[in-house]
Amino acid sequence: MANIYRVSFKIGSFYHSNIALAENPEDVKAYYSEYTEVSVSDGNEGDLREAERKGKPVITVEHKEAESMEVKKVINEALDGIELYFAEMPTEETRTTLKANGFRWNKAKRCWYAKRKPETLAIADGIASGAPVSAPTVKAAKTPERINLDNLQNLPCLYGSDLTKAIRDDLKKRGVRGVTVRKNHSTVVITVTATAEDIASVEEMKTRYNKSAFGCDAERGFYNGTRWIYNYSELTEEEKATEYHNNIMYRLTKVNSFNIYHQDRTNYPELTTAFYNKLVAVFKISNQWNYDNSDIMTDYFDRGYYLDIDIKTPSDFVPREKMTEEERTAYNKEIAEQIEANKRAFEEFQKRQEEEKKAREAYEEQRKADREIINNNSVVVDLPEADRIYINNLVGGIGKECNMSELEETISTNPTTGEALISRKVIFKTSAAYEAFTNYLLDDFSFFDGFGGMASDDIRLEGVENAFYRLNEEQRETVKLYMNNCVAVYLMDTLKLVIDPEGYSYARYTYKPTEESKTTRATEETERQKKESENKTPFYFPEPVEVQANNINVGDDVTIYQCDGWNLVSIYGGAGTVTEVKPGSYAQYNGVWLSLLKDRKMYKAFIRDNKKCLIYKGIRPRLPETLTHRCITDTMSELLNADELFTAVLSYYPDKPIIDTIQR
Repeated sequence: MANIYRVSFKIGSFYHSNIALAENPEDVKAYYSEYTEVSVSDGNEGDLREAERKGKPVITVEHKEAESMEVKKVINEALDGIELYFAEMPTEETRTTLKANGFRWNKAKRCWYAKRKPETLAIADGIASGAPVSAPTVKAAKTPERINLDNLQNLPCLYGSDLTKAIRDDLKKRGVRGVTVRKNHSTVVITVTATAEDIASVEEMKTRYNKSAFGCDAERGFYNGTRWIYNYSELTEEEKATEYHNNIMYRLTKVNSFNIYHQDRTNYPELTTAFYNKLVAVFKISNQWNYDNSDIMTDYFDRGYYLDIDIKTPSDFVPREKMTEEERTAYNKEIAEQIEANKRAFEEFQKRQEEEKKAREAYEEQRKADREIINNNSVVVDLPEADRIYINNLVGGIGKECNMSELEETISTNPTTGEALISRKVIFKTSAAYEAFTNYLLDDFSFFDGFGGMASDDIRLEGVENAFYRLNEEQRETVKLYMNNCVAVYLMDTLKLVIDPEGYSYARYTYKPTEESKTTRATEETERQKKESENKTPFYFPEPVEVQANNINVGDDVTIYQCDGWNLVSIYGGAGTVTEVKPGSYAQYNGVWLSLLKDRKMYKAFIRDNKKCLIYKGIRPRLPETLTHRCITDTMSELLNADELFTAVLSYYPDKPIIDTIQR
């Protein structure tokens, strides 16, 4: 009774599938041998009924007894080689045996050839005599190279041919064979020649890269040797197994590089352990003259040279099916070592966890005792407004120092200075209580909660919301700021620290008094600062453009000068008769749209806060070049910057603008 087989094959660019009835799968493969990518798998009665229902072809394949191949053996004396001429294409098993034993196909002479050696002569005689051809036997793994990695050093960087020569000589000296070294611009390219025995067998590859791991990777798409497949989840279990095998065979024949940035063994299941260790050794030896000062976070790269390790595999080789005993022993040893390493790592992790737990418990116990000392030996005194004090010439860190040693270190490397108005005192009765407090500066304490902040008594900022933050850098330099509502920490009668919590309940900013620090009444100091600010140039804070726009009426003639911070060639923004004033927005900004008419042409201008703009009534001529440019020589001049231009315009026109958004 004939068996049922599912058959898939390719004609041109299209794949087809049939049901075949045959005695064995070899007969089916022979029947479809004229097609490419033929796959034969066992079927069942359900497949046959489904094919008949859908009208798929059902092919009956007759069994043919195997015939002996007609083959002619020729000894090529000139080239000391053997040539085999077949009357027809040899079977796949024969071709596999020829490839595995060093024979190659000569397309011009249409023969299989190899160097004349006892091994190749025996193979040729066996095939020519019609003896049964068996699958190639697994070769014993070659004796691994003994690579010396002793005394690896960080050597001074070399360049050009000096570098490649040094690498080449050291590789040879340390026993590395089968490598070439060349320089390609800033990259040293090392090519390592791999033999068929250096590539893992199918058995080892499937052991290291099992079907489950392949299934996870295949969901993103994979290449099966002939095409990309993106619908892995939709395949049948049998199709998945076939594609898994195809992908394994493809990867074993396409090993071409060793990524020095991803050297973990699990990334290279296609390589034998001995060859993988050789590649790692090549990297370590070749990297001795390198340095790397790069900082990827700032996109800064500074290194001696880049290193590429390429793998040159034998052409047209057939992957081995089984592992050798040496490879199996090496694999089992590697797995045992990995299990032992994981066990040690887990034990060390548990030990660290236990030590950290004990340390945390001890810290919390000590912290609880210290906080009790702090609370029992401290007094909080709130100062009435008339008794508040002002301290200058304080020195501190950058903020959030956790203890006094960290504060002292920050002050020595990156100090900051400040002045503070004190409205609360915390007085420690004992040195032990104060020392305990300084170890927990970032702990929450109720006597800090809600205190701190910044303040100024400059009368030029009065009545304006967020006035300081609306000033430009130059204006801010003229404003006196101090830390307000701060907490002073005393050890009995001695001032030790000034804390600005900035509204939090921990010491956010910590300062120390210096020898130059002076203490005065806060009321006297704030009054002095007010009087001092009266003599300074007042600030102009523009009103919102929506309010200033009320100064413009439909029918008014206006001239606009504006700059939005882009490439400045002129601040002249146009002139015309206003036809509409309408609040609106542009991108993320809110403001006012002005519609202007001039010479029977309409155009719009968008005015917003924080965009330099002056609008004057009337149609005004362009500004003279002597006002907008600075003379460099008798024949050369340059345009003033935006701030200088707007200052010049404000001085040039005697009348005030109806819209003025320039902070000054």
